[in-house]
Amino acid sequence: MSAAPTLDAKRSGLYRAPASVQALHRAAQAAGLIWLDMPLAAVTNKDQFLALAKKQMKLPAHFGENWDALADCLRDFAWLKAQGYVLHMTDGGKFAKAAPGDYQTALDVLAEAAAFWKGKATPFVVLVACAKDLPAY
Repeated sequence: MSAAPTLDAKRSGLYRAPASVQALHRAAQAAGLIWLDMPLAAVTNKDQFLALAKKQMKLPAHFGENWDALADCLRDFAWLKAQGYVLHMTDGGKFAKAAPGDYQTALDVLAEAAAFWKGKATPFVVLVACAKDLPAY
């Protein structure tokens, strides 16, 4: 029997999501982490990504709907208090192909947020489905 997966601050970062995230979802719940799903199937540009982020991450009304505002919100989470955060991004292939620069910027912003939270000893894990260039979680 394999050990239950852990989601701690030391592992904050961006990762290729495993084929099944059920065990990680259970571990997140047990640890008091908020699990945020980001289904990207309909996203093909920056504006759509930011609108989805606003909805799925329950970003505050003052969210400025640009990359800097997203970065600011991801370093705050005052409106969504938790022991930590797991963001599960799925079906991002269309976004990555249609707007590779925006897709990469989104990943960069998320990586910066993960580094920030890691420094605060708070888990912030981003699981990106089918991201072959990211390390496996």
